[in-house]
Amino acid sequence: MKKGIIEKLFWVPNYFTIAIRRRENELDSLINTGKFISDIELKGCKNYWVADPMLVENEGRTFLFYEACHSGKGIIEVIEILEDGMVTKPEIVLEKDYHQSYPFVFEESGNWYMIPESSECNEVQLYKASQFPNKWEKVDTLLVAHAVDTTLYKVDNQFILVTFVAQNGTEEVEPKAYRMKLENDQAILEELKWENWNGLRVRGAGGFFESKKKLYRPAQINYPNSYGEGLLFKEVFIEEDTYREKDIVEIDSSNIVFKRYRIDGLHTYTSTERYEAIDVRCSFFDLLKPIRKVKSYIKR
Repeated sequence: MKKGIIEKLFWVPNYFTIAIRRRENELDSLINTGKFISDIELKGCKNYWVADPMLVENEGRTFLFYEACHSGKGIIEVIEILEDGMVTKPEIVLEKDYHQSYPFVFEESGNWYMIPESSECNEVQLYKASQFPNKWEKVDTLLVAHAVDTTLYKVDNQFILVTFVAQNGTEEVEPKAYRMKLENDQAILEELKWENWNGLRVRGAGGFFESKKKLYRPAQINYPNSYGEGLLFKEVFIEEDTYREKDIVEIDSSNIVFKRYRIDGLHTYTSTERYEAIDVRCSFFDLLKPIRKVKSYIKR
């Protein structure tokens, strides 16, 4: 992931957008092939960009939930991926006074739930669909914490919940893991020990998934002052009172074939039986970047 001199001097990260590809079979996935060639690429620009894709299959239809950032404020939108490779017009499904992102959507007992990132109000919130996929109501506060990228996985009739407490002034996070029961839309949490973690290589980057009878979770690779440098697929081990992970595969922009824009980073991955999607960080060439860097250094 080392950047060349020209890239360091003149290329500037600008915004995120989302790429989608159709899977041919169970083994046709980024973790197994190490390559992602996009079939569908969503548009983005500086004042409107999209990130944090979450794929959901429901009654033979595929939906993509994601963060849509309008001039700095995040809201949750959804599109449907159609069989002909087209997508429907984006529809706003959740918008609050505060920033929301990372819409983790899951189904339980015939009901659909969403945990959007709402760290700006220091809560991990649980929403329930009154009409899937576009109408949602808050039903519980899971945690009171400045936590990001909350993700669930169901095992042995219980959920494993992982979340990541942001640390001020850096991209480092402190991970937390819990067993969770959901009864009448109310959650009961029991914290697990989380062993051997790196605060810059653990933040949530999408839902758990299985491949070759093993359980994995995508995590972000960040630097102290840089966000979205790549993905790290981790193998997951869940024991009675302990949660563990082992680093398996690193993915960066060199693994991605993206046609619309030049990319230099990524930070979320999602998959279903039929599709997988990532968000990618786009960049632009700026001849004035070195001058601004020098001016900024002089002002310090």
